[in-house]
Amino acid sequence: MKLKLKTLLTAVVLLFVALPAATEAWAQKVWKFEELREDAAKRKNTIINTDVLIEGFVISHPTSANREHNTQRYFTDVNDGNTTVIYFESLDGKYGFRCYIAKTKDVPNFPRYARMMLNLNGTTITKYGSDRFSISNLTSKAIVRQFEGNEAALPRKERYIHELTSADVYTYVTLKDCEFVFKDGSFSNVYENYSQRSKINKFGNNMMDGWASLLCDKYGSKMYMYMNTKVPWRRDGSGVPQGAGDMKGILVYTWMPRYGVEDFFGVAAIRPMERTDIVMTAEPEKSNFKSIAEWNWTDNSFTFSTEKGQRKMISTEKILADVGSGTVHSMVGGEVIRGRDYNNVRISDGNEFGSKGDRGMVRQGAMRIKTDACNWWDWENNCGKGVELNFSTEGISGENLMVAFSFGAGEISADTSMNFPVYWGVEYSTDGKQFYRIAHKPITLRSVPWWYSNNIGGVCYPTSEEAGLGFTEHMVKLPADAFGCKNVTVRIVPITKNAATLASTKSDRAALRPNLTKSTYVSFGAFAVRYN
Repeated sequence: MKLKLKTLLTAVVLLFVALPAATEAWAQKVWKFEELREDAAKRKNTIINTDVLIEGFVISHPTSANREHNTQRYFTDVNDGNTTVIYFESLDGKYGFRCYIAKTKDVPNFPRYARMMLNLNGTTITKYGSDRFSISNLTSKAIVRQFEGNEAALPRKERYIHELTSADVYTYVTLKDCEFVFKDGSFSNVYENYSQRSKINKFGNNMMDGWASLLCDKYGSKMYMYMNTKVPWRRDGSGVPQGAGDMKGILVYTWMPRYGVEDFFGVAAIRPMERTDIVMTAEPEKSNFKSIAEWNWTDNSFTFSTEKGQRKMISTEKILADVGSGTVHSMVGGEVIRGRDYNNVRISDGNEFGSKGDRGMVRQGAMRIKTDACNWWDWENNCGKGVELNFSTEGISGENLMVAFSFGAGEISADTSMNFPVYWGVEYSTDGKQFYRIAHKPITLRSVPWWYSNNIGGVCYPTSEEAGLGFTEHMVKLPADAFGCKNVTVRIVPITKNAATLASTKSDRAALRPNLTKSTYVSFGAFAVRYN
């Protein structure tokens, strides 16, 4: 008995000695996320040089191609993987931190869903905006203890888009009852020449990291979904789900100057980690909305359906809707033809599937307007001119009435990517006479980029950091008085005379003038008028 007792005491002593030094901190205070955020909010940077413990869940996936691991550092330069981010949320799911991992080899040590206690000694907490916090210089040495987990262990955080606040940024959420606004393409409708090289695209020039697609929920609230161009399933031929459902992912705040101004995405956008995070039905009849009129041009034809029949080239003729009833036409006249869209649903190893185009393009999938720059402005009435939609809501009532559109400028060349108006807005009328501007931040029109080697008059113009991968997607909600009207007119028009220049950074420094006769190219990929 004495021998057994002595052996037991020896084992206890050895066990105590063998415990890692970090476990001595277990007796210390474990900070709540809100306490740490409140303390860090007092200064821009908080350098931690003592033991500070927090406990939570890793919500990012270490091998997901859609994790935040690249930065668009310059107009021709993506920082590919040198800085890797994980997201760490509190045990109650209320708050989260964006964490920069100091060594990429440490990333696998932070598996998705793992419950961890971290010691932040040696890190720095940086405050961004009013409610976002990042932790930098984190390594696997910070892990005090961890337990394997699964999605079921995470707090279930379900929200409609309008219920989200800035405090939800960097947490894992389920967006309820939402869907893709544009349903005729892939998860990233981009011109593939500029995307990063990956398993599905071996010809990309690595100039751009990702793109965004627009979501909306049954209340008409909207949010963008980020998609890195290295994601292998983003363009696998299946296309986006046609109906509504849930979208799971991490709420993030990421600056994407190629899509819009710095705060264009609002409070946040969402990053799904895997294809299974997109839990939406494929059935179009289970959409939250009914269509009044849509123009998609998915038939890849050379002609438009107009009130005067099929036309290959038009000017001011009205184009009939593909779905429902309505018309759209150019207010500036010009040469209107079927132009390029970038919503081919599948590529693999640089090869297209189907006959719609190449490198992501659908060659006749949009409405392209070519006109002199001065024509985008009504000089007599001092207001912008663009495109005009006409449709009826007579006999229709509901809660939400939305107009959505996608657009881009240029023809993938430097000389077509300037002079166009940069800032746009949407206005509506129910009598065709009095128009009202829909309250919205200016919508920035981006050019689709060009090759760096392009030059004009012997001068090389690099791809601007404001040139995008494809068409940007937008949606506005019309006021309730637009229901029940025999004729509703919606105009998408420039709201300032700022015109695009060729510049590596800010490209709105030129101005529309009455004598500016340089040709401009503006394309609209789709229009949709829907309600519920």
